[in-house]
Amino acid sequence: MRPFFQTLREYLLACADLFLALPRHLHALSRVSTRRTEFENLNNSEEPLPVTGSLPKKPLRRILLSCGDASGEAHALRILQELQSRNPGITVAGFGSAKLEKAGMECWEPLADLNVMGFRDVAIQLPLFFRCIYRFAKELCNQPPDAVLLVDYPGLNRHLLRLAKGAGVPVVNFVAPQLWGWAPWRIRDFKRADRLLTILPFEEDWFKRRGAHPSYVGHPLGDGLHQRPQEKKDPPEELNAHDAWIGLLPGSRKREIRQNLPLLLEAAQHLLQEHPDLRFVLPLNRDAAWETVDNILQDFSLPVLRAPGCFHSVLPHLKAAWVASGTASLEVAAHGIPNVVVYRIESRLGDWMARHALAVPHIASLNLIAGKKLVPEHLGRSLTPEGLAQDLSHFLTPAGRESFANDLKPLLPYFAQPGVAARVARTLEEFS
Repeated sequence: MRPFFQTLREYLLACADLFLALPRHLHALSRVSTRRTEFENLNNSEEPLPVTGSLPKKPLRRILLSCGDASGEAHALRILQELQSRNPGITVAGFGSAKLEKAGMECWEPLADLNVMGFRDVAIQLPLFFRCIYRFAKELCNQPPDAVLLVDYPGLNRHLLRLAKGAGVPVVNFVAPQLWGWAPWRIRDFKRADRLLTILPFEEDWFKRRGAHPSYVGHPLGDGLHQRPQEKKDPPEELNAHDAWIGLLPGSRKREIRQNLPLLLEAAQHLLQEHPDLRFVLPLNRDAAWETVDNILQDFSLPVLRAPGCFHSVLPHLKAAWVASGTASLEVAAHGIPNVVVYRIESRLGDWMARHALAVPHIASLNLIAGKKLVPEHLGRSLTPEGLAQDLSHFLTPAGRESFANDLKPLLPYFAQPGVAARVARTLEEFS
């Protein structure tokens, strides 16, 4: 009966979190100025350690892994492959996806394939999540693993972290949650992790100041760039006919596309008046999102080259891009392409929170790594296509491109070099 009561405890704690959410956010809001000052004083210069070290003296036998969303799936796949090559015969089980199962993981629930995002999606899937918590607690009791690896997805993984530590099992949390920007009170859960692996250079200092056990391992994008993921399709041949392509990258989720794409298309129309030689391309790998894209495109007379299934292959052809906030901005920059970060927020409350509640001076990962506004950011409800066009136009000038390239070069080791999966695997092996 122990797993049942553990699950019940997590359910009650989740209810308490929901009840206390408003006062906690209000308290955090009252301290935004203090948190911003602290953020500006964080150590932002430490590079990840080089990938060195021999195979473990005692191979890992069994690992429990939790990967709950599509953004963490690629990271988990690379770590799984690294663990398998370094620890022959290892068993990896937990929550993942069809791809992880195909790679040799025993997948209890394909959470990463569900692509759950936002309060409404989470509420609908609550029965599934508590079923996962029960299964995890049961496995810890019946077959204790050597260690637990939690990949991103803090909403569920913090519950699993508490269960694992209660069972005396070592926990490694990869992609430390961005508590420095939101929900700082959740640090009490993540302080319990035996190792909290951070992907941005300043995060190690932030978590260390709060009594956690962080290690900066670098950004997983570096491994992805090194492996060059296979594309579903070849890039359109039209890309080779011109050398003035501008990328429209509105995000991959349907909601993001509906919010961002019309604004990007309007900005493209303004930019085309000043630079009539430009061409526009929209690469997107999510097949399910193309219906949404096409419905929006038909309302505009602007010619846009569709590039389904070849996102990564299109990037080297771009001269500049508008990019929805996220890893895509880093990936575009890794190819040396200047970009403007755009994220439209439709709700008035969300817009107000973005302007007043964030405890960081920037939202783009590249700007956070740089410690300054290297690329322009447009976040909120009242965004103008004229402003987006003006900022991108700057990067089309020789001076603008040269300045971006000079500022970018010293930052590349922080997000464009491989070795992260190996560092995560080595960290897990410390507990074998």
